[in-house]
Amino acid sequence: MKKSKRILIGFILLWVVGFLVIWGITIFKKSPLKKFGIPGMKIEDKITEDARMSSAASDVVPVRCYRVGLTDFKDDLPVMGVVKGALEINLKFEINGVIESIDFREGDIIYEGDLIATLDKKDAKLKVEYSESKLASAKIQYLAAKKKLEIHENLYEIGGIIKAKLEEIELEVKSAGLQVESAEVELRSAQAELEKTNLHAPRDGVLGSRDAEIGEFITSQNKIATLYDTMEVFVELGIVERDIDKIALGQDVKISVDAHPGEGFTGTVDNVFPVIEGKSRTLTVRVRVRNSEAMLLPGMFARAMITVAEFIDAIVVPSMSLDKADEGYKIFTVDESNNTVSSKIVQVAYVTTDYTVIAAGLYEGELVVTDVPQELKDGMSVNILEIQESAIED
Repeated sequence: MKKSKRILIGFILLWVVGFLVIWGITIFKKSPLKKFGIPGMKIEDKITEDARMSSAASDVVPVRCYRVGLTDFKDDLPVMGVVKGALEINLKFEINGVIESIDFREGDIIYEGDLIATLDKKDAKLKVEYSESKLASAKIQYLAAKKKLEIHENLYEIGGIIKAKLEEIELEVKSAGLQVESAEVELRSAQAELEKTNLHAPRDGVLGSRDAEIGEFITSQNKIATLYDTMEVFVELGIVERDIDKIALGQDVKISVDAHPGEGFTGTVDNVFPVIEGKSRTLTVRVRVRNSEAMLLPGMFARAMITVAEFIDAIVVPSMSLDKADEGYKIFTVDESNNTVSSKIVQVAYVTTDYTVIAAGLYEGELVVTDVPQELKDGMSVNILEIQESAIED
């Protein structure tokens, strides 16, 4: 019994010793000295070396860059507006009357002298007939007076009447002549009034909406229609307040309308209204556009692109690469020989949300840091992640 107990205890001790040996070998393999293969290096020394290497790595800042190049740059401002006739004439009759006919439809292209509408001519014709009758009567009286004068002149020559009587007859002839002249004026007036019952186009153009109907009594204050001169049109654009400073007379404008997809029209800024109007706080800008083929009609909705700035062979960089400093705009450039950065002050000619035109301080071929990290300082080493080549799209 005692012998069996000793055997069991010996077996347990043997198992414990084997376990301790295996555990010791495992610990040795995982020890820092074994791992780094540097005999005699203390653990404290290894920690210091790791910190030094980590600090050196943190001094290298990853950056993205932009290669500066000469390029043509143009900034267009997109706006919307409405086509207006360069000349808009309100067509009205000069006299009162009832409309007898209207000889046009909205949007018709007409030419100078074309008949637009007519009034009832009955009263005007009666006035003409009355004036013609009155003139005929005055002419007969004039002829009778002249005949009477001839008779009295013969009588005066033979001494049959005194001179005073002859002068009296001469005055009657003169009065009859004046009556003829008055009747002629009255006839011309009646004929002119008859002509005024016809409304003719004063020039070439396009007719707008009709503002009167057949059978309607109108006066000289009532508008029948509006005539638009379409050989040249205006496009009125609304410019929001923040963009007003970008607009100047003579700027080029590209126009497009839904009625003619794919067609482009060009014009120039002709007038800038001096007042900001409406709740939208917009300024009206008028663009003059040649329209010899009458493709642009008043009332059409128009889209426009105003060229507010244009530079040829300019130094252009992404706007995100600029930093506003007290002395001006600052930018970081990379020395590719040692991948270190340095800052410089540049002069800015024009700024947009995406790109900035540099007037001085940068040269073609330089490498500019675009998205500038906050920790970036002069002399720092950088790791260039990406280089974007100069390519500006309008």
